[in-house]
Amino acid sequence: MKWLYSLLVVTVSAGSGLCQDINPTKNTVPIQFINPPGKRFSIFSGDPERVQRANEVNLKDFTATLVIAPPAVSVTAPTVDQTNAPTTLKVTFRVKNTSAKKGYTLSFPDSQRYDIAISSGKEDMIYLWSADKLFEQKIGSSFLNPGETLAWTENIPLEKLTTAARPGVYEVKVILANYPEINATARLTLTP
Repeated sequence: MKWLYSLLVVTVSAGSGLCQDINPTKNTVPIQFINPPGKRFSIFSGDPERVQRANEVNLKDFTATLVIAPPAVSVTAPTVDQTNAPTTLKVTFRVKNTSAKKGYTLSFPDSQRYDIAISSGKEDMIYLWSADKLFEQKIGSSFLNPGETLAWTENIPLEKLTTAARPGVYEVKVILANYPEINATARLTLTP
């Protein structure tokens, strides 16, 4: 039994020589990882401003287009067609990354990605798409490679417009959530 105890003491003492103490108060990262030779990037010497510059979105690299169908709608026409389906205004919003080399991550504070406003020339708003919506409070993002396009289509029931508007020309404006500089407009004509 004594020989087993002696073997255990020898094994523990020999094994402890192979271990290294890792203490958070000690500098345990080799210097070549902190300051790598040459101009290589190291996560240990990461510059927060450099990371911020890498994530900046150049708004000039984006184009936005808006297509509405139909472009003219009758205010007095019935709001239901023969198939009993509601007649809608189809709004399609596209955002394209026109950069030839750089992809971008677009960040959003919640689940809303766009908003649609319809107003008269005097800026009197007759419709705001988000007014009756609730959005999940979850941060999100979309990545756009060079040349890629994000597209959204929304169908707005015409009865929501015809009850609040008179005949005339209106502006339909769609903005990208969190990036109001990325927007597009189109004209909508309401006829008698």
